[in-house]
Amino acid sequence: MTHRIESGSYTATVDPVGARIASIVHRPTGTEFLLRTPWQDEDWGGAYPSTRSNEEWHRRYPGGWHTLVPHAGDARTLDGVEHPFHGEAAWRRWRTVEHTTDSCTLEIALRTVPLTVRRSVTATATGLEVAQRATNHSGSATAFGWCEHPAFGPALIGPDTTVRLGDDPLPVRFPAAGASGSGFLDVPTKSRSSATIRNPANGTEATLHFDPDLFSHLHVWQEHRATPGFPWWGAVDTVALEPASDPYESDGGPLGSLALPGHGSLAATFTLDLSIEESR
Repeated sequence: MTHRIESGSYTATVDPVGARIASIVHRPTGTEFLLRTPWQDEDWGGAYPSTRSNEEWHRRYPGGWHTLVPHAGDARTLDGVEHPFHGEAAWRRWRTVEHTTDSCTLEIALRTVPLTVRRSVTATATGLEVAQRATNHSGSATAFGWCEHPAFGPALIGPDTTVRLGDDPLPVRFPAAGASGSGFLDVPTKSRSSATIRNPANGTEATLHFDPDLFSHLHVWQEHRATPGFPWWGAVDTVALEPASDPYESDGGPLGSLALPGHGSLAATFTLDLSIEESR
């Protein structure tokens, strides 16, 4: 069962599978800010799984905002342990610790690394706040990666949409109406602590705030109806702004550069501020 939370003009839905934020809606206009794929409500119970987690992830991908721990990127095997595409936390069903009208807290003990992760999502008057803590529940040091993966939907996308890292524009291009395109950037944050996407045609804007000391990279993923076959079938229009602890790793390398001593912990907070010109 998903958890509905709301405050001010915004309602969010949180899915215990992956602790994924499935939806953020501006109630007065009905505007959905996150990507929701056409198959996001499918029931995968009893489905024959793909043999590779990379393929299975893309088959099931519902959109929304995932947390990717203990790594982002392709599946890999380290020290005899298999780590699925985009990390174990995004695949597992988390325990619900608390659910109120404006917030929910979920927790999971990972088994591919000795981490317990607690994630609290709070609806605010201007969007969402996400507070997450990873705790090493073993007595030995462990290393991992951490990436937040909010994928935004068509309300923020148009030919004149812009993306900024701090005050600096990024070389991100969006296709003309009716056209298609895709792209991926990996940009060092260099002390810039926010990423903003703005669509002037819709009067919509989203700004994600994060700690650039912990999240030293921003991954920008784009898919605008550019893939006619599997997995997107020309039906997905999204841009994701992803604060990450590490460069994007696609060759099966280490999990990440974050290090926790035995029984140590690491916390971060992300704030998403949304705005929309309601007269449009």
